[in-house]
This record gives sequence, C-alpha cells and structure tokens, in this order.
Amino acid sequence: MISPSLSFIVTAAGEGSRFGVGQPKQFKKINKIPIYIYSLLSINKINIKSEVFLTINKKIKIEKIEKELKTYGLSKVNVIHGGATRANSVYKAFTEIKNKKGYVVIHDSVRPNFDFRNLNGIIEKNKKFDGIIIASKIHDTVKRETRSIVKETLTRDELWLAETPQIFKYSILNKCYSNNLINDSYTDESQLLEKKGYKIKLYENIEYNNKITTKKDLIIYKKLLSDV
Repeated sequence: MISPSLSFIVTAAGEGSRFGVGQPKQFKKINKIPIYIYSLLSINKINIKSEVFLTINKKIKIEKIEKELKTYGLSKVNVIHGGATRANSVYKAFTEIKNKKGYVVIHDSVRPNFDFRNLNGIIEKNKKFDGIIIASKIHDTVKRETRSIVKETLTRDELWLAETPQIFKYSILNKCYSNNLINDSYTDESQLLEKKGYKIKLYENIEYNNKITTKKDLIIYKKLLSDV
C-alpha cells in the first residue's frame, strides 16, 4: 500500500473557558508532558513525510512553543497563531499547506490518546469518500429538551458523537473554503462539507478518545496515560 500524502493541523488555540480559570487545558501536564505534545508525538511515529501545523493562541509567543517542541524532538512542527474561532484557526493553518494533492488531517490537541499509526489503514478502507471522521456510537438514551423540560426521546440508532481526527481530501476542503470563506459558524470541518453535499464516512472508534473539557476528564486521562 502506498502511503498517502498527509498534512496535519493540530488545534491548540482555545482558551478552555469551560475548564476553569488558569492555564489552558492543552498546556497542562500529564506525566510531566504537556497534553498537546501527546498527539504530536503520535503523529511523529508515522513513517511518512508530512507537514504538521500547530495552532496556538495569539497571546502565546511562538518562540516559547517552538523551544518546548524542540525538547521533545518535534522541531519540524510549524507553529502559527490561530484566529478568533476554531474554524478560523484551522483555515489559517490550511492556507500554509504546501502539498495540495493529499489529505488534510485535523485533530484536537485535547484528545491525547489517538494512535495515528492506524491512520493509513483508515484512509485506505475509506478512500472513495470525500472525508472521514472518527466517531463513537451513542448508547445512552438521548432526550431533547426545552428549558429543562423533556420534549421527546430521540432515536439513538442514527446518532453518533463526532470526534477527531477528521480527514479530508485537500482538493475538496479547498473548494468548500473557496465558497464559504467568511462564514465560520460551523463547529467542525465535516459540517462545512456536509452543507456542500460531499460524502463523509463515519469511522467507529473503539478506543477512549474523549475531549478533555472538564477537570474530571483530566483525571481520567491521567490514569489512562499513566504508563505512556
């Protein structure tokens, strides 16, 4: 199997307001390693030539992050300041991609447990689609409410939780950006493609890949990554 060309965008520009005051969650440490570093180390294990971009908040000096990356052997990561929204941050990184013939892989830095060595296999199985998103099936009963009053129970058989990484053909994502440059109200890039009628494949994830949003999530990951 010929490895596809991959360009990675790892998002770490958020302020993590839901997590609480203080240092943004992606820079907190597990096993003395900053959380955002885990995904970059996993990407670094893929034996192919690729571009890697890390978006950070404009309040943080790029030189500071570059120095930290160097200590983990990640000096080839391109660090750029993100925008006002996640969507804008991803787009800014996208405009820096030099290889325009492969795939773009977008990942939240606060999902530190994904094994990127599985990526080639995932793409190979689903290469006929315009995009692939890692997702988990919903097994709990789901309610729709208005002002905390239950209105209906949704059919969970068709419901999934979208995660990252999300993988898109560069050419398709570029077309969507060209037609939707100003509107960045979508919550993930898959939604951008969906609106244009492109085919997005759900790939079921069986590993723990939850986003670190609360202090409880951080405790779980500290236990999960204790042997890493």
